[in-house]
Amino acid sequence: MLHKVAEGVLVHESEFIQSNSVVVQGRKGVLLIDPGITAGEMASLADDLGRVGQPVVAGFSTHPDWDHVLWHANFGDAPRYGAARCAASIQDLLSNADWKDRIAEGLPAEYTDEIPMELLGLITGLPAGAAQIPWDGPIIRIIEHQAHAPGHAALLIEERASWSPVTCFLTS
Repeated sequence: MLHKVAEGVLVHESEFIQSNSVVVQGRKGVLLIDPGITAGEMASLADDLGRVGQPVVAGFSTHPDWDHVLWHANFGDAPRYGAARCAASIQDLLSNADWKDRIAEGLPAEYTDEIPMELLGLITGLPAGAAQIPWDGPIIRIIEHQAHAPGHAALLIEERASWSPVTCFLTS
């Protein structure tokens, strides 16, 4: 279920590990940030967006941990972005023949079959130093830092910069 946290910004909290998927409304659809954990949660999120007529027009992964680079077919073929180092890091993992086993080692056994791996990590790295997400919506500034993972990015919605929680819930 989506919860409005600010004008044009909605959040879905995963039941699995209580991480947030963030939806930012644009002119022709939404930017989906760190889109979810289980296949069921992501399908539900896609259904919620469909019911309100908001197609996913772009995605963004804040960092290369497996739970932030997932995707679901119901979100469509929208471009998916991340910082250059984020994309390079996940592509490095995916280049290993045993990448699925490596990820599965960190999952609770009861969730292994619920994590969709088919579209994991298929993100395009934005040029190093990219200042904003390329999409048709509010300007969202990328603030890359290395606090948690290579290429980790906090996002700042410039139109909403007067309220401080933005960077908190968009850094995951």
